[in-house]
Amino acid sequence: MKGQLVSLLAITFLTVVFPSSVTRGAEGKQKVIGYYMDASDDYYKAGFQVFKALADKAGWQVLDVVGQGTAPEQIAAVEDFITQKVDALVVVQNSPETTSECLKKAQAAGIPEFHLTHNPPNEPGLAGFAGFDWVLDGELAAQSAIKHNVKRIIMIEGKLGQGTAAGQTQGFLQGYKKAGKDIGNLLDSVGVRGAGGKDLQVVFWGSGGWFADPAKKAMQDAITSLGPDGFDGAYVQNDEMMTGALQAMQEAGLDPSKYWLGSSNGKEKSWDWVEKGEVTMDVNQTPTLEADIAFQQITDHFGGNPYKKAVFVNFLPFEKDTLDRSKMIPWFRDEYLQKRAAHAFKYDINDPVFRANPAYQ
Repeated sequence: MKGQLVSLLAITFLTVVFPSSVTRGAEGKQKVIGYYMDASDDYYKAGFQVFKALADKAGWQVLDVVGQGTAPEQIAAVEDFITQKVDALVVVQNSPETTSECLKKAQAAGIPEFHLTHNPPNEPGLAGFAGFDWVLDGELAAQSAIKHNVKRIIMIEGKLGQGTAAGQTQGFLQGYKKAGKDIGNLLDSVGVRGAGGKDLQVVFWGSGGWFADPAKKAMQDAITSLGPDGFDGAYVQNDEMMTGALQAMQEAGLDPSKYWLGSSNGKEKSWDWVEKGEVTMDVNQTPTLEADIAFQQITDHFGGNPYKKAVFVNFLPFEKDTLDRSKMIPWFRDEYLQKRAAHAFKYDINDPVFRANPAYQ
């Protein structure tokens, strides 16, 4: 029975006072949200915990399913939520193709479907999307690499073929090109080792699937292949993969501070890395804020209020000389909610820092 997939996640809720502009439309009968995550990824979990806390405060019930990265699981979960007649769906998708099928089912049932993180297809049934400008994410890393005169780069991507990883790679290469640098035919040669021009050459391509262990293996392979003097730095597309890459470098006897290392996510541990000089730059790009924006979209939908359908969630790049911990957005739920209550960062969807995603207009 598909209903057996659904579990309630018990979370201790930190009491927070929310402004009326955020809780508008939450009154009335209890709303039930079906929340699907494609895998047991810490990124997805962090976002879910904040969404659940905000939903609890609004008086909603949240049912969650965590898949193992397969399309049938997403479809089965959405079908089960529809059978239970939830009031809205939140999906962290397996693939756009899978989502297309789910959107048709949700629309036929009259249930709005909202998405997080990975770009869903812009099709009927999609009620909202909150995610990051992954191309800009990559461009920010490129700007840092250019500043540090990086010409030979190891590229360790996330999940190959996934839009988020492809966006960061495109942005990194595009960042060099926009700066007038010679990158040869790199934009047409993604994945081709040694491709590039005189100002940027990708000397090694690898994938860590967003996790530490496979990224460590990719970095070990790169170091073995290139030697310690065969590269200037590495763009490792998230902090979990950077954890593995740093381990590989340290075990090989390499000093990470002697290379340019760029990443994304901006977890609390990365603040320490950058402060110590072990990692050159990172981007404070958090699923906690992303899920907060989705909560606000759904709140407005329930309240019949206009809202931005698709949002580029705001993020903050940082290096050692620009790191300001007071402005950083936490990944941990309780710390996030505390800073949110203190208005230590911008979180209101109506603030101009949350740009409309032009792909969904």
